[in-house]
Parts: sequence; C-alpha cells; structure tokens
Amino acid sequence: MGGNKDKKARAKEAKADKKAGAKAGKSDGVRAAKAGKKEARSARKRDRAGVDPAALIAEARAAAFTDEAPERAFAHFRPLAERVPAADLPVFTGQPLLMRANVMAALDALDPHLPAAVSALREPRLKEVFELPALVMALDFSAARVPVATLSAGEIDRMLAEGAPWRELMLSYLEVASHPLLGLLPRERVAAVRAGSGKLDKARDFVALPGLFAEFSGALAGKHPFPADRLDLLATLGGALVQQVRPGNAAAAVPKRTEEAILRDRIAALVAERYDHLQVLAAVALGKRKADALLPALRAAVSLGSNGAAEAQEDATAEAQDGAPAEAPESAPAGMTDG
Repeated sequence: MGGNKDKKARAKEAKADKKAGAKAGKSDGVRAAKAGKKEARSARKRDRAGVDPAALIAEARAAAFTDEAPERAFAHFRPLAERVPAADLPVFTGQPLLMRANVMAALDALDPHLPAAVSALREPRLKEVFELPALVMALDFSAARVPVATLSAGEIDRMLAEGAPWRELMLSYLEVASHPLLGLLPRERVAAVRAGSGKLDKARDFVALPGLFAEFSGALAGKHPFPADRLDLLATLGGALVQQVRPGNAAAAVPKRTEEAILRDRIAALVAERYDHLQVLAAVALGKRKADALLPALRAAVSLGSNGAAEAQEDATAEAQDGAPAEAPESAPAGMTDG
C-alpha cells in the first residue's frame, strides 16, 4: 500500500512540474514575442529617423507614372481600374479637365508641406498621389469612350430635388452676406443667381453658387456653415444637369449602363481614392482645418485658393482648345425639356 502511495505522489509531482514548465514556457514565449514586437518598433523608428524625407519624395516621384498622354495613361491604369469592385459604383458625371486643374492646384499647394507629412506618416502614399494628373487624363480618355447617353426625366427630377434644398440654403445665406451692412460680396451677383426659373435655370444655379463661394472665399472663409463636399455635390449635379436640360426638347430614355461607362466609373473611383490620400498628406502636415482651406474640392466647378476660382475653368478650357482631349458629354445635346 505504501509503495502505491509513493508512486501516486511521484506521478502527481511530475504532472505538476510538467504543468509549471509549460506555463513558464508559455510565459517566456509571450515575453519573447512582446520583446520582438518592441524591437521591431524600435527598428522602424531607427529606420525612420535615418530616412531623409526629401529622398523618399524624390524616390516616389521617380517611380510614379506621370505620362499625361490620355491614351497611354488609360492603357497604363486600365488593369488597375478593372480590379475596382463594380458593386455600388457611383456614376461619374464630373468634368475631368476641371478635376485636373483642381489636382494640379492641390499638388502645388501641398508641395512645400510634403516633408512634414512624410516625417509624420509611416507609409505615405506618395507615388499614388504623384500619379494623379496622369490618372485624371486616363479618366478623360475613358469618358470619351462612353456611348452618348441621356438621363431620364425621372433622374433629372431626382437630381434637381437632391440639390434644391442646398441651393435655397446657400442663396439665402449669400443674400444675407451680400447685404450692404455686411458687404461680403456684391449684392447684384447674388440677385442674378436668384433671378429666373425653370429646370435649366436651377441647374445653372447649382454651378453658379459654388462658384460664388470659391470666388469670394477670402471674404466668406470661416463665416459660412457649408461643407466643401456639399458645394462639390451641388457643382457636380449642376455640371451634369446643364448638359441634359434644353428648352423645348423631348425626353429620351436612358440606355443600359455600358461596359465603357463602368470602366470610366472605376477610374473615377481610383481618382477619388488617391485624392483622399493627397488630403491625408495635407491634413497630417497642416491639420484638417488648414488643409480643407488650402485644397480645392476635387470636382468643384472652380478651384479654390489664392489664384482665384476662374483660373481653373480658363486653364481647362485652354487645354481643350490646345488639343488636349475634352471630356465626352454624358448626354446628347438634345437632353431633357426645361419646364
């Protein structure tokens, strides 16, 4: 009996020792893993401390695809665009050449602040940002491949209804801001937007209102409640509608979305994503508020900034006249009726 008891005791002790050893080994493993992660973080910090931001910027510029010839840019970016999911893909209704003007203005504004952004970010998306001008020209070429289409009467009405509340809010605000007691902008400019009626006039108002906010951005900065994306939305809606609404013309049915249109919309999604990267760089370097004030909205009808809103429109128009491919219209000239 005594021998059996000793045997059981030794087995129990061995089991306890094994359990304690396993626990100690596990603890050692956890400690080793933590130490490894800490060392990796320290190594990254040492690596970052030894990297010259200017060298990283130069390396990214050299690696970026910057050929703005529309057909070559389209061929380069097409494989990447074809991997963009088509589900819930927004229909692109913007103007690529105006987007290019905004991209160029944003890149120029960001350039002096790039070293600060690179120093603060672990993996700054520089190459993607530097490729934006070429990517926008790929979008312009892709838009030209889309068969001419028109919006249905119902789509026209939905777009007008989407922009109508913002049109009224912005007009009401600008009427107050242009009052002689405030004089933030000329009263007659606001009155000209308010005048008129009908679908075509409202569509033109959608374009004109963001233009006024951009043109008088110096006087209105910090004094109005309208986010840049709402101004951008109104300008985008207006840009699409003014191509579709024509006095006295009958409505035409909208055809099915084509493969060319889907590819165009995929490239547009890539442009929007990369412009987000550009905005991140600016926000990291300057803070979000200053970055928002510095950079134009991607699809705004006019560029914001010190050079004035009209310059973006004029530059884009001049490029088209000098031989750069202009955006193919989303619709035939005979779009929807005004009334």
